[in-house]
Amino acid sequence: MFIAEKLVALGAPHACLGCRAEGSLLCDQCRPQAFSPLPSRCYRCLVATELHRVCLACRRRSKLLHVWVCTDYGGLSRQLITIFKFQRAQAAAEPLGWCVAQKLPSLPKDSIITHVPTASSRVRLRGYDHAALLARELARHTELTTMPVLRRVGQTRQVGATRSQRLKQLEGAFYVRRPEEIQGKKILLVDDLVTTGATLEAAARCLRLAGARTVSAVVFAQKI
Repeated sequence: MFIAEKLVALGAPHACLGCRAEGSLLCDQCRPQAFSPLPSRCYRCLVATELHRVCLACRRRSKLLHVWVCTDYGGLSRQLITIFKFQRAQAAAEPLGWCVAQKLPSLPKDSIITHVPTASSRVRLRGYDHAALLARELARHTELTTMPVLRRVGQTRQVGATRSQRLKQLEGAFYVRRPEEIQGKKILLVDDLVTTGATLEAAARCLRLAGARTVSAVVFAQKI
């Protein structure tokens, strides 16, 4: 939690979204059963796969190897994301980071965590990049290195767009700031929410073209 938010919390502490106990947006008692876990599946077509791998059919159109998804988008997960992104509750990064860390298997220690960068206009509005905070929390729980590898070009918003429209909008939307840092590396992309997957795919494509060995992703929730 950032200093300003900590000061505010002294007078009006956060209440757990599950049980309303004061002190955290999701208390230690509520976390283990707060969200319905998803089975291992391809995030694109939802067919069952091992270790949340993108299935062979979808791999023909995807640069992602695995996409781990914690839960569906709705109810408590929707509340937590809304508070995190639209009510300036940076403290939500901590329980979200814990949840995505629980979903992941043990990863190679030389894996690099990076986030899908938010449009700068949204960062200015919120005062922070929520995906960067989530990546930092995940790194803290996993002891993996986090690095702001990607940069976003433009301010395209995709609310209401179809998958094909999103893919078109995101052509050239990202670039890698220092490609030499990811040459031959295994990259783990982090974001809070996946809908069509167009943003993840665009980011993964950029990373692979820049020399990443593999790109996988972990997201908190999926909106079907």
